[in-house]
Amino acid sequence: MPKVLSFINYKGGVGKTTSAYHVACSLAQHHAQRVLMIDIDPQTNLTFLCVTPKDWERRKVSQGTIRDVYARYNARQALDIRRSTWADAVVVGRYPIKGMELIPCDIELLGEDLGGDSVASAFPTVEAMRRNAQAYIRERSFLAKVIAEVEDRYDWVIIDCPPNLYLMTQNALHASDYYVVTVIPDHLSTIGLNTLTSKIADMGKYMSQVQSLAGSISDQPIADLGAIIFVKVRLGGSMITITHETNMANIRARFGEDKVISVHTNDLIGYSEAAENRVPVWEYDSDNARRAGDRYISITRELIAKLRRSP
Repeated sequence: MPKVLSFINYKGGVGKTTSAYHVACSLAQHHAQRVLMIDIDPQTNLTFLCVTPKDWERRKVSQGTIRDVYARYNARQALDIRRSTWADAVVVGRYPIKGMELIPCDIELLGEDLGGDSVASAFPTVEAMRRNAQAYIRERSFLAKVIAEVEDRYDWVIIDCPPNLYLMTQNALHASDYYVVTVIPDHLSTIGLNTLTSKIADMGKYMSQVQSLAGSISDQPIADLGAIIFVKVRLGGSMITITHETNMANIRARFGEDKVISVHTNDLIGYSEAAENRVPVWEYDSDNARRAGDRYISITRELIAKLRRSP
């Protein structure tokens, strides 16, 4: 059984996709793990960190994206996951990183995603839940079915979620063992983190009620918080600014050291340079990339250790 992680945040621009990509690359490159990346964010940024838009367009026509798998699921057809899975997804120089595969996203998934219920909206009545419990569960079981079909092929599944808690994100959270949140340690992000974790906990409780009505209780109806990663930490000279340091300390106190990765990333241009060349930052040869260093390698190592200690 693979370990399944969803990378999530309400906000865009908080290093969510960059972190998902680098953790996936480090798992494969530095730990010899078999990794499946699933891009369900209609912005398709994880996909484009791996492949060119031109190659994606060709692949979209010939073999499809996660949207095509989703269409087959809704039509109650065979999912045929292997057809839409992209082997050798990340190439460094002339050679792919061994063990990395990708199910690419599609901007047209946006329509399906916005069609789902927001957790922020009013919950249905008990009577409506009773009538529709099975349908409600099935709508949120798509990604769990995808992973179950290929679970013997991978050690890790990394899901890059859109910046919302709509239907496709709910699918990811119900398919995952853990979710990972990337946070810029400013005031608004700190507030958003508290709201996010609270909403996900509510979502899990609600699913348990629906499963009870449907007569199909599972051992884990939703992912647990696995880790918080601080990104784009602001420096004043060689020191972290007081504001960011204070907010980081507050988050550690609120969630506990066991949930917070001790290594953080800084807001450096090296990540953008590496992204433009579709390689992890430690593989890009520039002064800016070298200043970014091996932080994501250390983050991945610590993440593995924290999840191994989790119950």
